[in-house]
Order: sequence, then C-alpha cells, then structure tokens
Amino acid sequence: MVARVQLTEADRAVMDRIMEHGWGLDLDYWTIARIALARSLQLPSAPSPQAYPIMPSQERGVSLHPAQLIGESRSGDEDFSDVYRAMLSVYEGISLFGDDAAFHMVLQRHVRRGLATLSAEWMPDTNFDAYLLRELFPEPALDQDSDRAVDLGSQLSRLLTELGADARLVQTDEGPRITRFTYQLTQLDDFARVKRGEDKISFGLGLGEGAASVSGAAGERQIWIDIARTSSKWRNVEWADIKPCLSSAEAVAMSLAICLGTDVLGKPLLIDLVEAPHLFLGGTTGSGKSMTLHSILLSLLSAKKLPRLLLIDPKSVEFNGYKSLKNLEGGAILSSPADALKALNELIEEMDRRQKIFADLGVRDLEEAQEAGSDLTRIVVVIDELGDLFMQSDEIEIPLIRLAQKARSAGIHLVLATQRPEAATFPGMLRSSVPSRIALTVQKASESRIILDEGGAESLLGRGDMLVKLTGRQPIRGHGARIQPSDIAG
Repeated sequence: MVARVQLTEADRAVMDRIMEHGWGLDLDYWTIARIALARSLQLPSAPSPQAYPIMPSQERGVSLHPAQLIGESRSGDEDFSDVYRAMLSVYEGISLFGDDAAFHMVLQRHVRRGLATLSAEWMPDTNFDAYLLRELFPEPALDQDSDRAVDLGSQLSRLLTELGADARLVQTDEGPRITRFTYQLTQLDDFARVKRGEDKISFGLGLGEGAASVSGAAGERQIWIDIARTSSKWRNVEWADIKPCLSSAEAVAMSLAICLGTDVLGKPLLIDLVEAPHLFLGGTTGSGKSMTLHSILLSLLSAKKLPRLLLIDPKSVEFNGYKSLKNLEGGAILSSPADALKALNELIEEMDRRQKIFADLGVRDLEEAQEAGSDLTRIVVVIDELGDLFMQSDEIEIPLIRLAQKARSAGIHLVLATQRPEAATFPGMLRSSVPSRIALTVQKASESRIILDEGGAESLLGRGDMLVKLTGRQPIRGHGARIQPSDIAG
C-alpha cells in the first residue's frame, strides 16, 4: 500500500481559506497542495523535521495519495515521481530513490511548509492570482542592467537642467529596490529646486507618484536621487542573507543588536535596541509589519545573552512559532487583555525591584549592575496589534507609559506594533516616551505623522519598505527581510 501524505487540521484551514477568499472556488485539496509543494521548492533550504514533523492521520485533516500530488504510479508521462525524487534528493542531500517511506515523508514536509509559507505571505484581502504570479513566476531581475541605469541617468540629468539646477552625475548605485544617483551641485540653492521638483522628476521619467526621492548626501554639495524600480525588478532580501551581520564587529559592539533588513543599497540595517530604547512600528496590511516584527525577534534570539521575552498577541496568530521558547516570560504567549495587563503591572514591580538592587550595588543601570556581578538579564516586551489591545482595555496604556518612561535603566524595553497608526492607538504621552519609530507603508500622510512626526511613509513601496527614525536622528530608508516559517522554526 502506498503511503499517503497526511496534512493537519491547520493545513486544511489554510487550503479552505485560499479556496474561499483567494479563488472563490470549491477545489480538490490536492490542487492547493501542488501549489504549496511548488512554493516550498523555491525556498533556499530544506524544511526542518522539527518544525514539520511527520503527522498521523487526523480526523479533520486531509489525506492525499501521491498519485494526486505528483502522478505516482500513473501510466506514461503522467508520472512525475522520478522528477520529484531527483529534485528532493538534491534538496535534502540524500538519495530518495528506492526508499519510498523516506520520499513520502520528505514530500509531506514540503507540502506542509509550502502551506505555512502561503499562509504567511498571502493576505486574504489581496489578489491571490497576483501573489502566485509574483512568487511562482518572478521576472528575471534587471538590477545590474547598466544600460538601463545609464539611460535613466541621462534622463535625470536633462530633467534637473529643466528644473534650473546645475548638477553633475558622479555615481550610480543599485540597491535591492532602488537605483541611487549621486549628483554634485554647483549652487546651494539648487538643492531646494530639486527637492521641490520630486513629483516633476517622477512625472518626467514616466513613473508613478513618489517614485523619485531627493535627499542630501554625505559629500559637500551632493544630493541623492533614489528612483524606485517596479516590484518585478526587486531583489528579495532573505533572513539568511542578513543574519550573518549579527556576528559582525558593529553588531558585537552593540548591547542588543537588531537587524531590520538592509539599507537602500543592500547593506545590513543594524540598530541597538538598548540605545533606542523602545520602538514603535506601524504599517497597513501588506506593508511588511509582521515580517519586521519577526526580524526583531529573530535578532533578539541570536543574542549571545538571550533577553527574556514577553510576547503579547491579541489575535493569537503572529507569535505562535515562538511558543516553545525557553526564555519566554511566563512560559506562554499572552492574548487576553487581562493577562497582558497583569504581566505589564508585574514588570513595573520588577522594574522597581531592580532599581532597589541598583541602589544597593551603587550602580545606575543594568549594564553597570552586570559589570558588578549581577545576573539580571534584559527583558523585551513585544506587542503586536497594540490598537486591538487598547480597544479591549484602555487600562493597558497606564503601565505602558510608566515602563516607557522609566524602564530603560532597568533593562526593560518595549516594541509596540499596530496596523492602525492613529492617536487612539499611539496616544500623546506614550508617543513622547517612545522616540524611536519604524514606519512601513501607510495609507495617509496623517498616519505617517503619527509614527514619524512627519510625512513620507504614505509613499513607500510596501512589502517591507520602511523609514527608520531613531532618537535624535533623521529618518533613513530600508527594506525588510522576507522571513520564512523555517527561519522561525530554525
């Protein structure tokens, strides 16, 4: 008897959601499973056996015959099993020819990972066909097309002349999503002329509104003009691409290094949470807010001295992959407002307790206490969907404000996220106590001002495009990494 590929009740729910909200059709489950298998095979590493263990048949799960998935045992050119055995043998680094049981186990892991990836990447309120075209059939990248960059530079130089600016192109750089042109200006007043002409530059190049961004460069009388490319020409940044930066000298010198992704030229974008010392991030559906949260958490889990994590997720969705962490505060991910309020108030008590310890040791903060021999560790509170939490309990605001104002020296840090950046979800007193912000794509300039105290985030490109504004600094633009379920499981 040929072994079947067993999928869980949760896997079935993903397939049901795709059929209902993605296509509006009642299809056979193997149709979605084939797509999931294809998506998993695009990922750079094999699925973890720990993250996707072999599952027995479940009453409300799905049982698929390999013939439905890959045509196994069918006649003629309908049987693709040898093709999949060859691909998966290379992928897994073992031979799957002659070992049906191992082959079917690997096949099951890939289908399950593919379904988890589809669930994480596709938003039910967005076009599923467009998602499949983008992920399964990406166009060849044109990032290194020098002819295109030269042509664009020539057009830009002509447009700057039309704006009345005397500028000379000195350098062209390609990043994951933008092409950056560095210009040398003759007159200081030319910067204002070019800045006012951002929309005219976009229009003159035949690009959409907000495609051109002008900013001051590091060199004397130099400016940067960043031109956004179409999404089909983006270069995706994976977690595996940026994770090594957490071992760099720059990261090691930080107290609690976080890699958010890359800057516009593809260099790792590192920040120190201790210097922040708290973060607020906001962005609409599809902006990449969740991926940014995962980058923050994965960075924290890469620290040499792991911080304790208090994770609060009112929707009980985003943090499920972290529920078995040993450094999870309280041993569980919190979802109810009552549990969240209790935990935050307990953190205030912990903050006060630590301050007394510091006084006894004659030190000012956690870092000095650790140097004096204390075994206290940092604590990071990560809250997803702060707006939902406030809607359910307005009492949450009080302990958050107190922690934001006084917890830094005690080694307690806040990371607060919301899809709805508005005054109700980021009130004034809390806002003034959380000066470091990350804005992903928002719908309106007013939402950008809630996050950054200035506009700009309404013109971002989505899918991880962000503006990072740290305490006392100007915003810098970056691109978030694409986090796969296997990154979290690993």
